[in-house]
Amino acid sequence: MKIGQGQEIFLAGLLVALGAGIGCASLLTLPGSIILPLLLLALSLSIFGAWQGRQWTWLAVLAAFFCVGMLRFMAADYLSEQDIGNFARETVKVEGILREEPRLTEDNQGQKKQRYLLDVTRVRLKGQEWQKASGGIYVYARHREAPAVRIGDKVTAAGKVRSPHGYQNPGQLDTKLLLKSQGITASLSAGKQGIKVEPVETAAFARKLAEVRSHYRERMQAVMPKEDVAAIFAMLFGGYDGVNEDLVQNFTLTGLIHLLSVSGSHISLLAAVMAGLGTLLRLPRAATAVLVVGLIVIYSLLAGAVPPVIRSAIMGGLAFVALALDRERDAQRILLVTGLVMLVIWPLLLFHISFQLSFLATAGLLYLAPKWQSFLRERGVNSFVAAGLSITLAAQLATLPILAWYFNQLSLSSLLANLVVVPLVEILIVLGLFAGMLAFVLPFAGSVVFACDSLLLGVVEELTALIAALPASAIWIPSLHFSGGLLYYVWLGLFLLTAEQREKLWEGLKARRKVLGMGALVLLVFVVSWQMARPKEMQVHFIDVGQGDAALLITPHGHAFMFDCGGTRDGAFDVGAKVDVPYLLHYGVLKLDAVFLTHAHEDHAAGCGSLMKKIPVKQVVTADEGISDYARSMRLGDNDPLLHKFHTARQGEELTVDGVRIEVLYAPSVSGGENKTGNEASNVYRVSYGKASFLFTGDLTKEREAELLAAGINSQSTVLKAGHHGSDTSSSPEFLEAVHPKFGIFCAGADNSFGHPKPEIVKRFRQLGIKTYRTDEDGAVVFYTDGERMRVETYN
Repeated sequence: MKIGQGQEIFLAGLLVALGAGIGCASLLTLPGSIILPLLLLALSLSIFGAWQGRQWTWLAVLAAFFCVGMLRFMAADYLSEQDIGNFARETVKVEGILREEPRLTEDNQGQKKQRYLLDVTRVRLKGQEWQKASGGIYVYARHREAPAVRIGDKVTAAGKVRSPHGYQNPGQLDTKLLLKSQGITASLSAGKQGIKVEPVETAAFARKLAEVRSHYRERMQAVMPKEDVAAIFAMLFGGYDGVNEDLVQNFTLTGLIHLLSVSGSHISLLAAVMAGLGTLLRLPRAATAVLVVGLIVIYSLLAGAVPPVIRSAIMGGLAFVALALDRERDAQRILLVTGLVMLVIWPLLLFHISFQLSFLATAGLLYLAPKWQSFLRERGVNSFVAAGLSITLAAQLATLPILAWYFNQLSLSSLLANLVVVPLVEILIVLGLFAGMLAFVLPFAGSVVFACDSLLLGVVEELTALIAALPASAIWIPSLHFSGGLLYYVWLGLFLLTAEQREKLWEGLKARRKVLGMGALVLLVFVVSWQMARPKEMQVHFIDVGQGDAALLITPHGHAFMFDCGGTRDGAFDVGAKVDVPYLLHYGVLKLDAVFLTHAHEDHAAGCGSLMKKIPVKQVVTADEGISDYARSMRLGDNDPLLHKFHTARQGEELTVDGVRIEVLYAPSVSGGENKTGNEASNVYRVSYGKASFLFTGDLTKEREAELLAAGINSQSTVLKAGHHGSDTSSSPEFLEAVHPKFGIFCAGADNSFGHPKPEIVKRFRQLGIKTYRTDEDGAVVFYTDGERMRVETYN
């Protein structure tokens, strides 16, 4: 093999083949008895081809790595018989060793909550003996005062085991795979009964590191506000607990959100400081390298040595050392080998956003930044400005498809923020680390430096807020699916070609210009004809918002409406901002013509408040409970201007857009004292397009269903959103007979404590021949119809 570019292309090919194998194994279920022989065949062909010097040998090697990727995913995804994940939905007593410091939080009602991560050692089912068990489990408790517990202590808790579940929607992080990549396969709610702790004298080193982090937090708490402590601690050691939401939002808009978690930039910063110290002291290059590596190791340990930190340490340290020593080419090869090794050892990292962003950003730093810097310097740009701009551009370009898929946002202000804010944040981080070390020796002096750090944070917050408020600070970008992402990286790869390679490519294209031109013309005609011949379809999306209702309607010409928005009763998680808005942006919905709310309960209406703050909404149509009920559900003030958009629905009202008719089919009047649970107030909306129709019933009770039928209202519809998440308080046999749907949708949270949908209701639907879908099992469910035909897609 030739030395140089050929090696990098070959290594990149191996990495892509390995990743493709992991990705395919996550989508396809194939037995190892098929893949293993294919691997052996590919290895045999590789050895034979290398021995004979055949040109096709590289293809055989790629095939072997593809098979390795599939086998590694299957091994990582497999749960052993003893794994705690196999006890899902069982009520057990579990015993384990505390893996990391507890996470202590407080909800909007002031209730204190704790989360403990245990490495399970044994488990006991009710009425049985203890048995060995393994795997990681999150235990949630609600002690009024959290018990004293240290890393390595033995912890016992009892409750119902649940499988990890996130929100199963396109563009949403796959919580189950993310947790499994950390060895966490279950969760358990111990409730108010909490946990029992048995102190164990072990894990002395991990405890000492935890004490150091506690020292930092305690010293900061003594001299600065609570929110400043959370923000600076996050910048030093990672984690978003207690960080002001406005700060998070502004950092997101300006492309600086990575600074609130330990990332490659933190490692590079610390490495740069230590390298500068080595230069100042005129140390030999080898001694400086030892100092840099030593500091990276120490910092990684202080930050908890969790996988994201280790990845950032490897990649950030690699990038800095390589650029500092002018050895980009060596680092490029090492980065590819590092990626290969990581994915072979931890194949589930491929699905971890932290790995995706860290690897691609580092690749951009090594491959793209030098070219951008040369380009800018040749055009007279100041060296400092050129360096800052090239690093920012390289990271943005390299990670663009990932940012588009998960966030649908490109920060145009990040260039300015990196030049103005990032240097201040770098000083803030260095001062914070120094203050903590100084406080060990001189507590008062350390407190003074921490106080200065708090003042500097105030400057950072103000500057970030100003930059975030600039026009077009961040713009929406469409999600790039696999084919679009592949084409993007092919285009980006062209930028890396040398002048000679570009000239050769251009000559090759010119020689085939007739064939290529004809092919492009045929493709253009095909795409245009296909778009013109395609029937105009209406889309109805039933979004997975957990234990709640939320649906999105998109008309044939792109007008959008929501029917309920989901939400949580305790307000601990903002469904509107973190589930609804990302879902809308993923599908290119940048404004809503209206939101139709069935009633004011939080699991239907709470998400609407933050939704309206982030996406323009023309009007909100409500049931008859009164505006104040909705304001409380959405946590809006009684005089909030958003409440002027609210309109109480009246039975018989209609709206027609793009041939789609929206009817207020039933809107019960609520008199004083009549609305006992709120469910009785549920409006019923029907959406019709041609012969297809959808019925949204909220939490309509059986008594209200009977009233609707007694009033002679024709409720027949093609698709029925089952009332009250499939509870036995709704969906009476008479109502189902009257609606006579072909499809039924149960909107419910995975393993919810209410047991929704009730088995007898699911059985009732199936006995009537109704095809059912469930958001807790199928994830987001999307119906496409041209008014005649209907097709359904599910996320899972």
